[in-house]
Amino acid sequence: MRTRISSAVLAAAGAAVLGCKPSDVLSVPPPTGVLPGSAYQSQSGAEQIEANGAAYLAAGFSQYQTSVLQWGGLLSDEFQYGDITYSGAWAGVDARMTEALRGFQEPGDLAIQNLMAARLTLLTAVPLLEQYEPPSGKTKIAQAFALMGYTELLAAEDFCAGLPLASPTANGVSYGTPLTTDSLLGVAEAHFDSAIAYAGSDPSVSPLAAIGLARTRLNRGHFAAAATGLAIVATGFVYNAELLPGGYNNGGLTTSNMYDYFTQYDGCAEAFTVDKKGQNGLNYVTAADPRLVFNTTLGETCDALYSGSADSVWYYPVKFGNPSTAVPLATGVEARLIEAEAALQAGQVGTWSADLNALRANAPGTYLALASGVPALTTDSTTTASAAMRVDVMFRERAFWLYGMGSRLGDMRRLIRQYGRDQSTVFPIGPYPFGSDKTLPAPLPNYGTDVSLTLPTAAGSLTDPNSSYKGCVSKGA
Repeated sequence: MRTRISSAVLAAAGAAVLGCKPSDVLSVPPPTGVLPGSAYQSQSGAEQIEANGAAYLAAGFSQYQTSVLQWGGLLSDEFQYGDITYSGAWAGVDARMTEALRGFQEPGDLAIQNLMAARLTLLTAVPLLEQYEPPSGKTKIAQAFALMGYTELLAAEDFCAGLPLASPTANGVSYGTPLTTDSLLGVAEAHFDSAIAYAGSDPSVSPLAAIGLARTRLNRGHFAAAATGLAIVATGFVYNAELLPGGYNNGGLTTSNMYDYFTQYDGCAEAFTVDKKGQNGLNYVTAADPRLVFNTTLGETCDALYSGSADSVWYYPVKFGNPSTAVPLATGVEARLIEAEAALQAGQVGTWSADLNALRANAPGTYLALASGVPALTTDSTTTASAAMRVDVMFRERAFWLYGMGSRLGDMRRLIRQYGRDQSTVFPIGPYPFGSDKTLPAPLPNYGTDVSLTLPTAAGSLTDPNSSYKGCVSKGA
């Protein structure tokens, strides 16, 4: 079953609601009013606002240059930056230095702004949907709450603590106080609960909300609760965040996700698959795992294209298609993985092993639609393995099943926060391979120690400059 959220909506609708251009939603003073005028006081108006909020979420999740998929993947071990000679100021995230220091930039700012624009737009849509949707359309309300929950969940997984949340009012925007990561996850959990209450048995929105709720609880360490409610999710379920192909523009919402842009419009990759990044990274390429099939013929890394510098092989994950029209926001695979981790946490090692192997056997019925099942895990890596190895296997399974879909950075942070791992054993460490490139604003001889994307440090980027917002209040996991 495949459902999608699309960017094929009028960006002007969101601008009218928010009182500013889509590209600067969160970098201007509060508008005089964000509640919609008479043009939107109707069923079609409410649905248009909700669709625009969905488009902002799709952009913050998977769009080229402005998404957690790209910048979170670079901070983790999934991607490596392949455009040093063209834009060395962006290399800091790849090297685990996420703040605007020594001439480097904070490209993660763009992602959080899109996510918060989505949230504010969806908050505006909900009361209108509640007022104007007929009983047959109440799942629109459920979808708005679910997508709102994802804006908060993605922000909590990838960004440091300290994010404030804004709410629309009749006279402008009400700004909240900086939140801890767990508090932000608590807000997301409440919105997923609301989504489930409205969704009923809807075959698209109900599983979406159930997966979002389970993932939120997983991030909070509520493992047993995370596994409840997932029985309704089919293993083959997919909910796509879809941005239509058609090119890139420098303002507002673009029309291509990161994978589509690299294959169709740039002809090279700025963020590309890497093997064993910084000593600790997983061997995504050399593992030759059937869940991760790569094409090496589509192009080159951007350094070679722009400057003739020696490039690295560009491994393109073919599961995203060429052209790529969508990136899954939620899948039934994730539901099965959450159930497995809950069993591991409960000490039910046999159930955990069986769950992982059942998912492997059912690979043809997953979003990957493989031709055959994946070979089962051996007993020495599951039932007879040490406790530490079982955790390694659990997170490796998550990494290979969910590669390139925006969950890896959150998982690496969970290894620190929930499983007691030191960041130096989880994240890339050692010499940064491009650290002496002459186009860098400053040398980066070694990987840094950041484990989360930073919040914007510019005054007014996310909140009223006169508020208590200080950017990150904690940069830990």
